[in-house]
Amino acid sequence: MTPLEKSILATVSYYDIFDYPLTGFEIWRYLVLSEESKNNKFTAGELFEVITGGGGLKNKISQKHGFYFLVGREGIVEKRLWRKKLADEKWKKMKKVFELVVLVPFVRGIFISGSLAMENSKNDSDIDIIVVAKYGRIWTVRTLMTALTTVLGVRRHGNKTEDRICLNHYITDESLQIPFESLYNAESYVHLTNLYKEDKNIFHLFQEQNGWIRNYLTNYKISELGSVRSIDKNRFFVFTSKIFEVILSGFLGNKIEKIFTSVESRRIERDALYKKSGGRITIDDSQLEFHPDSHENFIIPEFNRRMKGAGIMELANQKDSGLNE
Repeated sequence: MTPLEKSILATVSYYDIFDYPLTGFEIWRYLVLSEESKNNKFTAGELFEVITGGGGLKNKISQKHGFYFLVGREGIVEKRLWRKKLADEKWKKMKKVFELVVLVPFVRGIFISGSLAMENSKNDSDIDIIVVAKYGRIWTVRTLMTALTTVLGVRRHGNKTEDRICLNHYITDESLQIPFESLYNAESYVHLTNLYKEDKNIFHLFQEQNGWIRNYLTNYKISELGSVRSIDKNRFFVFTSKIFEVILSGFLGNKIEKIFTSVESRRIERDALYKKSGGRITIDDSQLEFHPDSHENFIIPEFNRRMKGAGIMELANQKDSGLNE
């Protein structure tokens, strides 16, 4: 196979792990970068010609209804269409909740991630978000966000996952760069949806500061596609949150942030999940990440296994982003 054919097969194989067939444009957009193709840039047209032309991909990739998938896996086309319908329903259900979340002061952005961002939701899927907080108020934002979603009855807790918000990742407006680099995270972040139309600047800055994604995805670039599902902010809620920000600024806000930092960080460090193998929990003033059971722990080894089976050895040595051993 040519370098481009290897990258195409690698990309389709990666998303096959999620039962997620791709359109031709999606293959181009999420194209896995290989060492052989590092210095080559392929247009969407060139990629489409390769997909439809047979060559080294003959008997490896099939097409149905405009979606491409591994041979013998045509069943995932209907599965993707069904999950897209479920995702649409979840968006409708959560719209009012998303509008209320802006009440939390010091929130500078919210990105939808995971299955909802991919429009690959299952019935029991939760809703993963990345919250961007004002620097110096990350613990205050986390505490208030937890309180609000609990009161609204939409916080994921224990086995309650369906249509529940999973508050597993906070960053700040001064620490938008994610230090945990891997193919898994690159493919995850390229799907992010910016929740609020007025916060495109934060979304663009996030994309700019995570340029390391280009080390994994050939065609990664700043894109407006992640704002397709955005909603408008309620002006009254915005005004209310600004009042809270004034109240919680200065000495009082600093004192409250210090208390939340001390109490919550000690509680988290005492949790048995803190250093659990196969996951990662990060707690500091620039990032709070709670992934004690990371899907990456399965996805990366499975992708490597598939690349070895396909004879694409240069892509069969992917590392995770630094999970606990």
